[in-house]
Amino acid sequence: MNDMQDKIEQALELKREEKFEGSLQILNELLSNEPTSTAVKNALIEVLLEYGAYLNDDWVEDFQGAADCFTRIIELDAKNYRAWYNLGISYFRLKQTKKSLEAYEQALKIRPDYEYIYYNIGLLYEILKGDFESAIKYYEEALRLNEKFTYAIQALRDVRKKFEHMKLHKEKNTSSQFESQIICKNCGNINRTTAKYCDKCGNPIK
Repeated sequence: MNDMQDKIEQALELKREEKFEGSLQILNELLSNEPTSTAVKNALIEVLLEYGAYLNDDWVEDFQGAADCFTRIIELDAKNYRAWYNLGISYFRLKQTKKSLEAYEQALKIRPDYEYIYYNIGLLYEILKGDFESAIKYYEEALRLNEKFTYAIQALRDVRKKFEHMKLHKEKNTSSQFESQIICKNCGNINRTTAKYCDKCGNPIK
């Protein structure tokens, strides 16, 4: 085993010990000396993926740090759908809706059959945009790809309830608004029930 392979294995061992910074330092130095080495690049991508996932975890919550890891991977390999997908998650956690959606869409261009991307776009529309109708479409697409996708099944059930509740609430508000208005017998203008004079013609309502 040559010196480069020794250093790659050393870096991967540090990764297994979750000593990510040390691992990345070794691999970045190797890459600067061996910029065309596929082995070094692949090892660096492997470490960055795992480090990004670690930073995205609820126990750590360094979402910007995670986004930086996945962005670095994309610089090394623009067609790495896992990096684009996880970058979308990082931006989602940062509540950067536009960037999150753009990252997910890039992931879909590379891997259009990956149900988790559709599921996460559904979450984005549901949670960050409050667009339940669009969320339903993405959850349904995730289930078209994998009908046993438990998370999507549950999310679709929940968002359908929210959507129906929202429609019912709107209908109720519209009805209440209509009931709280009174028509002027003189000009037909609709006024509030509390109005004593018509807003349009000025004639007494009662």
